[in-house]
Amino acid sequence: MISERDKVSYDEVVDYYKSNKISFGIRFLKNWFLERLASSFPLPSWRVNLHRMRGVNIGKNVYIGYEVVFDRIHPELITIDDYAEIGDRCIISAHSRGTFPLRNKYPRSEAPVNIGKGVWMAPGCIVIQGVDIGDNSVIGTGAVVNKDIPANSLAVGVPAKVIKKLDSEVDI
Repeated sequence: MISERDKVSYDEVVDYYKSNKISFGIRFLKNWFLERLASSFPLPSWRVNLHRMRGVNIGKNVYIGYEVVFDRIHPELITIDDYAEIGDRCIISAHSRGTFPLRNKYPRSEAPVNIGKGVWMAPGCIVIQGVDIGDNSVIGTGAVVNKDIPANSLAVGVPAKVIKKLDSEVDI
């Protein structure tokens, strides 16, 4: 009923957290439930609070759109600073691993994701592990951010590339 792949993956994560299978399973189910609830909750501030309950580090006056997916295994590795806005259907991941046959060549890896103060991520963006997005940057619709974006930048495309430096003066 449970595949070998699922067993190996589960054991890797349990080892990462130096936990036992039952307590990690309970934590995972709690976070899964909170994510499902946050995904479509009508009040943005409640979506933010539900994601905080999952472990995502979120500053003040942050907007989280509908159906945003924060890493399901390692939400605590994601930090979103004050005044940031994350558009609908964005994905932010703090881990990766290869397929079951390639897991020795591409082992599970985790790295923090930091989204700076005042960042605006338009809908449909994807941010992968280990990326820092600098303060007051804009990430265009559908961009895939696979490397750091400096502060006060406009980045678009797949992969995301900085196409413009923005005025560093911001009204908050």
